[in-house]
Amino acid sequence: MKTYYWMKKLTAALGVVLAGAILPGTAAAAGTTAPPKALVANIAPATGILTTSGPTILYTFPKINGTVVGVPNGTTAYVATMVVGGVTRTYFVIRPTATATAPAPLLLLLHPNGTSPESMADLTGVAPYVLTQGFWAVMPAAVNGKWGDDPSNSTDADVQFISALIDTLVADGVDATRVYAAGYSNGAFMTERLACELSNKIAAFSIDAATLRTGLESVCSPAVQRPKQYFLGTADSIVPYDGWPIASMLSATATMSFWASQQGCGGTVATTLPSLVAKDKTSVQLTDYTGCTAGGDLRLYTVYGGGHAWPDGMTQMIGVTTQDINATGLAWSFSSQYHL
Repeated sequence: MKTYYWMKKLTAALGVVLAGAILPGTAAAAGTTAPPKALVANIAPATGILTTSGPTILYTFPKINGTVVGVPNGTTAYVATMVVGGVTRTYFVIRPTATATAPAPLLLLLHPNGTSPESMADLTGVAPYVLTQGFWAVMPAAVNGKWGDDPSNSTDADVQFISALIDTLVADGVDATRVYAAGYSNGAFMTERLACELSNKIAAFSIDAATLRTGLESVCSPAVQRPKQYFLGTADSIVPYDGWPIASMLSATATMSFWASQQGCGGTVATTLPSLVAKDKTSVQLTDYTGCTAGGDLRLYTVYGGGHAWPDGMTQMIGVTTQDINATGLAWSFSSQYHL
């Protein structure tokens, strides 16, 4: 059911077809030699939504570690392992097939609790962004599906894994100065920990459906401040917008105040974004924190009526998923402005 929903969503948004179909615009009439059309892609700056024109994107849908994953022609997908601290760790890669003339940017996508790297690729719909924008998407796997995101009750093993993974990927062809991290739920809490403990290797962070944990707040001292953006739903029943002290979760306001203080921001500018899909009954406000003296941009997308969801992703089962913005596109367009 999830795979069908994801395939239907891609078909509606991008006009994709299964591999083996004919690409519109490439078939010439008898006796002609019309050149193939180029694929043109655009990410809307305000929403992160990807649109394409020209040839239809062709997909195959291999089953990888039990999950059907959409892989566009022109990209390569594979699973790899490495040993860190005596533990075998796994990660899933989707990257452009063509060899780049320069090292490629890297977007790390950290999955929620109890899920997998392959499902993270599907729920974020990252594959067409990889194809059209030329970066590597790498989805690392947590041990037993759960990240050690809180330093008050876990070791730094996952931080060491991500650090070693970045080194390995740089050796494979990734640009060490353009490494970015984004996460959802437990993966977003882990992304916050990386912002505190691995900012020397990661140039920007996107955090979805997670506020700051008190156990991290008390020890967070980044080597250098980096740009950050948050996506938080006001109707999130797992990570309440107003905080959950029993679960050691700060409110959205307290989380942003913490980072605003760290980054030396002095004010805010709030903008209500256009509502693109009225039927989901959500609205989105972007709050930009201004005058920041360290770390570049700091921003918050508040999804009014939004649940525990990846905006415009395959996360409709835990509250409402807004379709007014796309978190994957915004994670890439926001992060790709920056480098170490």
